[in-house]
Amino acid sequence: MKARFVVPVALFVALAFHAASAVTGTVRGVLTQPGVVWVSDGSPPPPPVEVQMSNSGKAFLPGAVVVPAGGSVRFPNQDPFFHSIYSESDADPFDIGFYDTGPGKVVAFPKAGVVAVRCHIHGSMHGTILIVDGPWVVTSQPDQSYEIQNVRPGKHILHVWTPADGEKTSEISV
Repeated sequence: MKARFVVPVALFVALAFHAASAVTGTVRGVLTQPGVVWVSDGSPPPPPVEVQMSNSGKAFLPGAVVVPAGGSVRFPNQDPFFHSIYSESDADPFDIGFYDTGPGKVVAFPKAGVVAVRCHIHGSMHGTILIVDGPWVVTSQPDQSYEIQNVRPGKHILHVWTPADGEKTSEISV
């Protein structure tokens, strides 16, 4: 069985759903810019993990990280001066205060959402943490196709995030 739908998200060149069997389906598409795509349907995310977003050269490296809901982010300071990392995002606001060079501080992210990260001291520092709430997530480069396999049949929310456009969502049926 094969069905084709065009999702009304301007970032997509095409998005197709192919039922691989009666049990799962595949989501395919192409982004016009680098980004992260994930599907959420209430399934538990992958096991919690700790990822790193370093402070180096008055910048967050990498500038964006993906972590499953329940995971955490460590903010090591590789600069020879203090940083004060915080977020006022609705998803998971935090403020870890001032800290010096070293292994950094860890922040847990219990719920899904997009978190904009800043530094109180260095106003030009901006980063993004994508807390995903499903087991299906991929990153994509511009004009590179992506594929999310083993998606259960039913209604889901398709999330697409790019640095330029933020998060866009659409309801999909597989």
